[in-house]
Amino acid sequence: MPLTFLAHQAPVLPLKRWRPELDGTAMVVGTIVPDMARAVPPRFALIWDGRPIWWDGHAWGQALTGGLVVGLLLTWSARRLVLPRLAGYLPDLGQFHLRDLRLLGRTRHPWWIVVLCLAIGSITHLLIDLVTHTDRGVVLPGLAVHLFDIAGRDVKVATVLQVLASVGLSVFTVWEMYDIGRRRLISRWSGVEVPVPALTPSNRFAVRAVVVVAAGFSGLVGLTRVSITPAVGLMTSVVVGWVALCVIAAFVRPASDA
Repeated sequence: MPLTFLAHQAPVLPLKRWRPELDGTAMVVGTIVPDMARAVPPRFALIWDGRPIWWDGHAWGQALTGGLVVGLLLTWSARRLVLPRLAGYLPDLGQFHLRDLRLLGRTRHPWWIVVLCLAIGSITHLLIDLVTHTDRGVVLPGLAVHLFDIAGRDVKVATVLQVLASVGLSVFTVWEMYDIGRRRLISRWSGVEVPVPALTPSNRFAVRAVVVVAAGFSGLVGLTRVSITPAVGLMTSVVVGWVALCVIAAFVRPASDA
């Protein structure tokens, strides 16, 4: 599959730049949520009227029902907890200005804009998968055509498209992140006309050490489920890691602005 992180965000970053009033945080979250459903064991799936509404995140009905519920929780925790409190401890990475992410908590959007943007992010994810997969409900003509074998593995048109999409879209996303940072657009979108310089926090090593330990723990938890599929293991690590970041953020003082 095209990479959950970087590749799937490629369509929504230009949308945010084109229409700044859209909720960029929600759109990015929406691009991730369909794959996060892989981490949910069937017995823990969201159930409504006796049917799962968030277990298969790539089913359109589930992506736009249970997926939206999960997306709202993630968007709220990102904007109100994790990013304002922890983004200031990131390395700024020069022109990327990653610490500007701490300003996203200043933004307020109407609820219907948040829901709309979550749906936009999820739909772009599903559309990219539609043209790069043969295991979805609808398979486009030609995707399942056999091209050649590598180490006994069947390589189809869809396989090549997945690799090309992963690389090409990821490169595009990194460029967009660089240009957004270089132009300090996050500051502008957050209502800060003159970019606020982020001080290097004095306790940054302690906070970063705790985050690294949490990441290691999340990775170990994910390894226990890799035997199901690597994607399940990865998404399990992501879910556990995000919960850990929320807990850490609850006890961390936000890095001060100059």
